[in-house]
Amino acid sequence: MELEIVVDEREKEAGVPLQFRDSERGRAPFDPFRVPYDSVLSFDVLLREIRRLKEGGNAATRFLADAILTRMDAVPELHGPIHDLCLLEKHREVVDMLMLFVTSPVDRANQLFKVSLPFHFRPLLTSDSLRAMMVKQNVCYTFNDCAGEVLQKHLITIGCTILKECYGVEVDIHVQAMLTVPDPTTGLERFYKPLINQDYAEVVVNGDLPELSDSDIRRLLNNLHDTELWLQLLPPDRFSFHGFSIAELYEVTAEESLSRLKHRLISRDAVLDVERVKELANLVRLHFQRPHLQLGLTALDYPIDRAIDHEYRIRYNLLSDEVDRLTDRSYAGSIYDQVFKSGEMMVIQDLRELTTTTLLEEKLIDLGYRSMLLAPLLSQEKNVIGLVELASPVPYALNAFMEQKFEEIRGLFRTAVERSREYINNLIEVIMREQFTSLHPTVEWRFTEAAFNILKRQEEGLPQVNEEIRFKKVFPLYGQADIVGSSNLRNAAIYQDLIDNLRAGRLFLVRALDFAVFPIIDQVVMSLDGHLRTTMEAFDNSHEIRISDFIQKQLTPLVRQLGEQLPELAELYTQYKEQLNPELGLFYRVRRDYERSVGSLNRMISDFLTERNQAAQRILPHYFEKYKTDGVEYEIYAGQSLLKRQKFSSIHLKNLRLSQLVDLCELTRRVAAHSDTLPMPLRTAQLVFAYTSPLNIRFRMDEKRFDVDGDYNVRYEILKKRIDKATIRQGTERLTQPGMVSIVYLQDRDREEYDEYLRYLHQAGYLEGEVEHLVLDALQSVNGLRALRFRVRS
Repeated sequence: MELEIVVDEREKEAGVPLQFRDSERGRAPFDPFRVPYDSVLSFDVLLREIRRLKEGGNAATRFLADAILTRMDAVPELHGPIHDLCLLEKHREVVDMLMLFVTSPVDRANQLFKVSLPFHFRPLLTSDSLRAMMVKQNVCYTFNDCAGEVLQKHLITIGCTILKECYGVEVDIHVQAMLTVPDPTTGLERFYKPLINQDYAEVVVNGDLPELSDSDIRRLLNNLHDTELWLQLLPPDRFSFHGFSIAELYEVTAEESLSRLKHRLISRDAVLDVERVKELANLVRLHFQRPHLQLGLTALDYPIDRAIDHEYRIRYNLLSDEVDRLTDRSYAGSIYDQVFKSGEMMVIQDLRELTTTTLLEEKLIDLGYRSMLLAPLLSQEKNVIGLVELASPVPYALNAFMEQKFEEIRGLFRTAVERSREYINNLIEVIMREQFTSLHPTVEWRFTEAAFNILKRQEEGLPQVNEEIRFKKVFPLYGQADIVGSSNLRNAAIYQDLIDNLRAGRLFLVRALDFAVFPIIDQVVMSLDGHLRTTMEAFDNSHEIRISDFIQKQLTPLVRQLGEQLPELAELYTQYKEQLNPELGLFYRVRRDYERSVGSLNRMISDFLTERNQAAQRILPHYFEKYKTDGVEYEIYAGQSLLKRQKFSSIHLKNLRLSQLVDLCELTRRVAAHSDTLPMPLRTAQLVFAYTSPLNIRFRMDEKRFDVDGDYNVRYEILKKRIDKATIRQGTERLTQPGMVSIVYLQDRDREEYDEYLRYLHQAGYLEGEVEHLVLDALQSVNGLRALRFRVRS
C-alpha cells in the first residue's frame, strides 16, 4: 500500500485546524511551528541505518536492504539534502520502499502516521487511514497552551535537541497536542495523541560549533521561558536540521475521557450548578461512547431520618421536575427505594418489562426512558449521600458491562458530592455566623483557643468544662440612629388603614341597600359608624384590636356574601377585595408604605455602618455589633485584650471616637437624602454615649452574645438603655432631635475630650450653629447626666 504524498498541499491554509487555549478553532494568531532554524528533507540517516542492517541483519533484512540501496544508487537526487520536494512524487516508488524500514506495510492500512520535515507540523507523507481521517468535518488539533507558549516550548525543544546532539546534555521537553475527531456513527469526539520520532533527523552545524561554557548551559536550563537567550546562545544561522520526523497517532479516547471526568469531578464546585452538571453529562456520554445517554445526579440522605436540605441545592436527578423527594416513603418498592435500601447498583435493561411499577417508574417511561443504571453513592459509614442515574431511550442500552465500567468512576462521583456538600456546609456556617451569631472575626482567635482546649481535654479523657471567655479593660463606644417618632408614625399608619377600610366597607353596604332588603346591613353600618367616630388622638391598641376584629369577623364576611350574591355589586366588591392584605384580611396601604420606608432606611443605615466599620477594622481590629429596631443601634468594644498580636494605644481609642462622630454626621446627611426616595419620608436622631471608663465583658453561652461582666460594669448597660428616652428642660423636649447628634457624658473630662473632637468637626464643616451644653432631666435611678448637642450641616 502506497503512502499518500501531500507535498502540493503543504502551503495551503485549508489543512487540519489548530486550536490553542487563547484562540478559536482554526484562528491561531500566528504559526507557532514556523521557526528560524532551517529544516531540510534528507534520507541520509535512514540510509546509514539501512546500510548497517545490510551488513549485520538477518537474511530477509539483508535482502530488502540490498534491494533498496540498489534502487537508491540509481536515484542520486534522493541522496543528501533534498530541496526540491517534488522529487518525492517523481520517485514515489523508491520513497515508498524506503518507508518499509520505518513502518510495516502490514500495519499501514490501520496505522495513523505522517512524515514531516524535522520539527515541522505539516506533513510530507501520510498513511491512507490518517488521510481519510483528516478530511472529516470538525477534525482539530488542540493544544493546552496558548499559541505563544507552544512556540516557546517548540523553540526550547529544538534547542534541547541541539544540546543533546552537539553538547551531550540530556534534556527532555515536548509540546503536548491532541487530535480531536468526530465519530461518524455516534457524533461523539474521539481523541488521538501523537508520538513523535526524531530518530531520522540530525543536527548540522554550519561552520564552527559555538562554544558553550558550563555556566552558559546552566543559564539555558534555568531559563526555559527565555527564548531570546536560547536563540542568542544557539543562533539559527549556525544550526540546521537534515532528515525527517515521524508522528504516529494512538487513540486515547478512553484515557482522555476518563481524565477529563476526573478533572471535572475533583473540582470543589463540580456539581453545584446546572451548567457544570451538563458538562459532566457530556463527558459521561464521551466516556461510554453513548450519544443518547442522560445523566442524573442528586445529593440526598438515606435513611431519611438523616435527611437535611443539601439535596435541594444539588438536585439534578431525572425526576427533579416531577417529584420532591425520591426518598419519600410513598415510593416504597420503587427501583429507587430498592437501591437506597441495598446500597448496590442496579441495571434495568427495559423499564417496560418490570413486573411491578410505582409512580416513579411510570414517570420515567413517560419521559421516554427505557433502560437505566442507578448507582447510590455511599459515605464511609455506608449511608447513602447521593445518587447517580444513567438513562437511555434505547432498551438494553445499559447492561452489566456498563455497570462494571461505571464502577471505575463511581468513587469520583461520591467524592464530588461529598466535597460539594462540605462546601455548602461551610458556606452555610459562614452565613449563619455572619447573620445569626456574634462570633466576630476580631475575637475568633479566642474561641479557637477555647475549642482547642476542649479537644485537648477530650483526647486526655478529662471531663468537658465550658471555658469562660472574658475580655478585660475594653472601651465601649455606643451609638444609634433612631427614627424620630416611629411609634406615632406606626400608630397613625394603622389608624389610617383601618379608617379607610371602614369607609370602603360603609360605601359598599350603603350601595347594597339599593339592591337588597337585608336588615343586618343596617346593624353592621351602625356598629361601623361607632368605630368611625374614634379620633386619632384617642386611638390606642385596644381600638386597633376591636376595629380589626370587627372588620375581619363582621364587615368583610358581609361584603363578601353580598358581592358574590348580587351582580350589581361585583365591581365594587372587587375594588374592596383588592385592597385587602391576604394575610391580615385588612387594608394595608399606609402601613405597607411605613414598613417599606423603615426597612429601606434601616438597610441603608446598616450598610453604611458596616462599610465604615470595615474601614476602621483595617486600622485596628475591634468588636462590632449592630441591631436593627426602628433605626439601628450599634456597639464597639476596643482594647488590648481583644487583640492577639496587634498593639492597642490611646491614639487608636481617640481615632475610633472621632471616627464615630464623623460617621454619624455623614449618616445624618445620607438619611436626609435617602428620605426623599421613600414612600413615607422619615428622619433620624443620632445619639452617642461617651462612656470613657474601661469595663470587662464576657461571652454568654446561653444567648450567644457578649455582655458586661461584674456588678460595677452593669451600670453602663443601665445607662445605655435609658438615655435614648432622656428629656431636657423639665420634660418639655426630647434630647434626641431629627438632623442632630447628641453626646451623653458623665464627667467633665469626658466633655473636654469631646470638645476637641467638636472643634475639628466645626472646622471640617459638619456643624451648623453653636454646640448646645445641656443637663438631662433625672431618669429612673440616674441623675447628673449631661449632654452636648449640635445640628449637622446639610
